[in-house]
Amino acid sequence: MANAAVKKERLIDKPILPTLLRLAWPIMTAQFLHLFYNIVDTFWVSRLGPGPLAAISVSFPLIFIVISLAGGFAISGVALVSQYTGAEEAKDANLAAGQVISFSVGISLVFSILGLIFGKQLLGLIGAGPDIMEDAWAFFRVITAGIPLIFVFFVFAAILEGTGDTITPMKLKVGSILVNIVLDPFLIFGWWIFPELGIAGAAYATVISRFGATVIGVYLMFKGWKGIKLGFSHFLPNFQFIPRIVRIGIPAAVGQSSLAIAMTFMTSIVAGFGTFPLAAFGVGNRILAFIRMPSMGMGRATGILVGQHLGAKQEKNAEKTAWTGAGVILSFMFVLALIFLFAAPYLIRIFSDEQEVIKMGTNYLRIGGFAYMFLSVQQVLGGALEGAGRTVEKSFFLILNLWILQVPLAYFLSYILEMGVSGIWLGILLAKIGGVSAILIWFTRGTWKQRLVEEKV
Repeated sequence: MANAAVKKERLIDKPILPTLLRLAWPIMTAQFLHLFYNIVDTFWVSRLGPGPLAAISVSFPLIFIVISLAGGFAISGVALVSQYTGAEEAKDANLAAGQVISFSVGISLVFSILGLIFGKQLLGLIGAGPDIMEDAWAFFRVITAGIPLIFVFFVFAAILEGTGDTITPMKLKVGSILVNIVLDPFLIFGWWIFPELGIAGAAYATVISRFGATVIGVYLMFKGWKGIKLGFSHFLPNFQFIPRIVRIGIPAAVGQSSLAIAMTFMTSIVAGFGTFPLAAFGVGNRILAFIRMPSMGMGRATGILVGQHLGAKQEKNAEKTAWTGAGVILSFMFVLALIFLFAAPYLIRIFSDEQEVIKMGTNYLRIGGFAYMFLSVQQVLGGALEGAGRTVEKSFFLILNLWILQVPLAYFLSYILEMGVSGIWLGILLAKIGGVSAILIWFTRGTWKQRLVEEKV
């Protein structure tokens, strides 16, 4: 049976392009502000000196892997809730939301315990020496203890997005980011009545801000004001739902975490050429991270709408949604790539006045602009696969792009063919072309257009 809340959030009878844009812009806004927060966070920690700054850098790969895993299980929420919403099955949408949350909390507790037990050894393996180990562990253990809150925050946002509500998650994310920004200096330096916690203060600010957003989000879902109405019975294990969550969530989590690991390998390949290329790579990635936001937002929006169309047995509209999202983002990113041809050196100069860094960074941005144009299409079609619950295929194409193409090509062209850092940039471009070609060929077969919600639970 459908209820008024779910009907209100259904989007499948509205024009596709305006609906995609309406869903995407709040997601993009939240992502842009999160990048801004990262810059502010780095600014405050840098005031403590190079040691704490290096400690966060060495901690980040491990934390990023865990956050990527959280994002993978959040995709289960988008896929299941969006399809039940499209099918007008409110009771099953509520049950799916409760099951995804309770399962994610259980998994996150396991990660938290393992991180607290083995964290120091893992930090040492990544490269935390005795000079920064104390700071790295102080930061890492606080974040690790707060992993369950971070997981629930991701899953809650994904569940509401699955109903078609991207505004509420954006508001809570923005609120969380602002609280984090304000708390940072107070907890790091001991301003006013707060204790001086140093680098651990940055971690506490992150956990506290996520906790506040999580409490509000769960409260809204218990009240039923946002399309999902939870009761305590929805959290009890349902062994018909859990296999679906695992089937969707684990491949997505593996795919997401493979990105974090691949970035570590790419950094090591670039580092072999010295400090200037590494600086150019870091600055270039910081700029490219901003231009990825539109494709990330459009990819998530496409997944939401595809899921609702499939839930309503509107396979043709699901396919039309995917191609519309891909076409819009391709056009937008092509314009950005052209702008980068001229603006690249000026953008690099914002972060560095070293001529070698400017030269290498300019080349990276010019090539990277077109590489990310192709990647954006893959991200949108990957979002459609997530909405369909086809996370195995989505993760396969992500791993193909990164591990079968990008990492080997970057190494082969730069070291074996002795093209230097230019070979790394070219390898990235060729990998993105190969990756999008593969997903386009497979996507046109149409075998991904299957519902997840045929069985009643």
